[in-house]
Amino acid sequence: MIVKRKFLYKMLTLFIVIVLLYSIITSSIIFYKSYQMLDAQNNHSYQLYTDQAGNYADFKIQTAMEFVYKISTLQSLIDYRYSDDTNYLTIANLYNDLIEQLHGFGQLGFTLGITKLTDDMIITGAGTFSVDHYFKELGIRPAALDRFEESQHEALAADTYVIPQSLATKPDKIVMIHRTVHSRLAPLYFFIVVDSDSLLPKSADNPEGNFYLFTDELVASYGEHNGLNENLLTMDDGMNAQMDHNPVRWGSTIHYVHHSKLVPNLKYVYSSELTSFGTIFAALWKTALFPGMLLLLFGVILAYMATRSSYKPIRQLLQFLDERNKAHGDQINQIHELAYIQSSIEQVYSLNHSLQNKLEHSVAHLREDFFRKVIYGIASERFIQDNIKTLNLEVYEDRLNLMLLECEGLEAHTIPAPHLSATFHDRVEEKLGKEEPFFVLPLDRNKYCILFRTLDSDRLREIAEHIIHRIESILSLDITICISEAYPLTELTSGLQELLRLGNHQYAAVNKVMTSREAGYAEEAVCYYPLEIESFLINYVSTNELGKAYELLGNLIEENEKQAKLAPANLSSLKHSLLTTFKRCLNTNNKTLNQFVKEYPNALEEFMDVGAAAFSEKAIGLFEHIFNYCNKDKFSLDSSTASRIFIYIHKHFDKDLSLTDIASHFNLSESYVSKLLKNSLDINFKQYVNTLKAKRAKELLNQKTYKVHEVASIVGCNNTNTFIRIFKQYIGVSPGEYLKSLE
Repeated sequence: MIVKRKFLYKMLTLFIVIVLLYSIITSSIIFYKSYQMLDAQNNHSYQLYTDQAGNYADFKIQTAMEFVYKISTLQSLIDYRYSDDTNYLTIANLYNDLIEQLHGFGQLGFTLGITKLTDDMIITGAGTFSVDHYFKELGIRPAALDRFEESQHEALAADTYVIPQSLATKPDKIVMIHRTVHSRLAPLYFFIVVDSDSLLPKSADNPEGNFYLFTDELVASYGEHNGLNENLLTMDDGMNAQMDHNPVRWGSTIHYVHHSKLVPNLKYVYSSELTSFGTIFAALWKTALFPGMLLLLFGVILAYMATRSSYKPIRQLLQFLDERNKAHGDQINQIHELAYIQSSIEQVYSLNHSLQNKLEHSVAHLREDFFRKVIYGIASERFIQDNIKTLNLEVYEDRLNLMLLECEGLEAHTIPAPHLSATFHDRVEEKLGKEEPFFVLPLDRNKYCILFRTLDSDRLREIAEHIIHRIESILSLDITICISEAYPLTELTSGLQELLRLGNHQYAAVNKVMTSREAGYAEEAVCYYPLEIESFLINYVSTNELGKAYELLGNLIEENEKQAKLAPANLSSLKHSLLTTFKRCLNTNNKTLNQFVKEYPNALEEFMDVGAAAFSEKAIGLFEHIFNYCNKDKFSLDSSTASRIFIYIHKHFDKDLSLTDIASHFNLSESYVSKLLKNSLDINFKQYVNTLKAKRAKELLNQKTYKVHEVASIVGCNNTNTFIRIFKQYIGVSPGEYLKSLE
């Protein structure tokens, strides 16, 4: 009995230790995440405070500079500047004009002094002063003027210099010297004197914070705190330019910088103490204490119940063994031990069976992830070789055909994606049989890719037509299928590119199954309808740009009227092309043609029956209905956003594609798109695009018909040196060396 109790207590102790560890880890994560959240909030608040204070100070400086420019146009100032000697009448006129102009600006907190320095006289609204007397009144050391003459900083229209604190004795005044230069006359100097209170904020977000103005040296500060860190004052311009949105931490302080938009070397800095983890802990421990104790108590109760539950079969077994031993002796004990072993084996078998089921379910997901990485072009040859045997995919090592299925009319609440994948799998198996391997790979809700071991084109077409017939007969779907040529497993990304290029011709296809041969026929369409027209129209509908869409559609119809005179055959082809584009506009915005017809029952029939004379008006009217129907609801994301982005990149990687273009096309932020790509397939945007460029370039070089600079242009690299660097980075050799290896 003592041994049994010790065993029970050990189990209970183990469970309680696990509960304690879990509670400690959970509490630590909560405190750490709270610290991160509060620190991010403080950073945003302090940066916003710095920007607002800096913009307000810039407004005050801009007002003063505009006043200087206004004074510069006065006739009295022009007479004063052109006078050779000290002309007191000219000075008196300038003084009176200055008083009159300052009267309207008196509440803005600045004064102005004007001098040529050649007559040792400074004219202000308070009278005229000698230079030395004026400098003493302002608390400026004479070295300030020499420092200004030595400076080379450029302002908007002339040189502007803000006198630092080291050359001024009155901290309540901030003095700027503005100089205008004339090729034949002596320079004219404006001394702009601003109250510190006008440029510095009246209060700080944090009582321990301080607000500074500085150029190459400190100009002024909000409070009586220690001066700005010397490292910040001596930083180079390149690093300063990056600090506007990247706070700099030194020791226990953090600095937020806002650059002046008027005086290039003037900066506004807010310095604050860092938020310490101890402060966060002191603020949260009382709030988190009760839930933490409740969690711990609940965990101890669960540990006790788990101990009792786990020990129950052991206790029953031990009791049974004791009873059998007492009743029958050693022989029965041996029989019972055999039964115990048999029971244990049965339990292990049951567990293995359960694990096997879970493993098979996991392998299906691993295979899907493997083929997705291969087809998107981010799987290295080493990765393929390491996983092909592990996942039992050796049958796919030979050349493969790809079949891309695009489903239109699929609504989010009707058929879940896994069910549709299973439906496609069953239909292919009906036609192909269970012996021939194939794999169904979902790309997004509307696109599915099926991989086959090499089959002849007629067999693939039979399978495609069988899928379309069987699926469309039981579901309200419009399915189109593109079939690629055969490709090795390592070059499936080229197969995807071919399928996407075939899909670009789908608008002019007569049949619902598209191959390279049908694409060639589509290129010979009798109407004028460039492929980029459809892309632009879909984009304008998605971005709610009706004016641009009207202009593009009008130009398309006008060009067809010029070139083909809209003969019956040409008009029919153009109607078909436009109708397919309108369907894609609806599908891109999560709408279907069937839904549109229910709301506008006669629109399509009238469009298809209209003659050449009224075609333009009817086409634009139908497009307006399509446009309004697509944009009446807000755009919403679905679970296939990442796959749709990858498809878009595959279609446009050979252009100057940027993260901004993708974010704009899908109405998302750049940071969200970047994070989505990184999390989906563990690769950043630039690496992925460069990988596709390099693989496409390799295909073109294999044809031995293009020169290096021509290939660079085709894959979207305007700079040949950049293309060579990208090719060598991802292929391992330069394009020239690769061409030599082909010989």
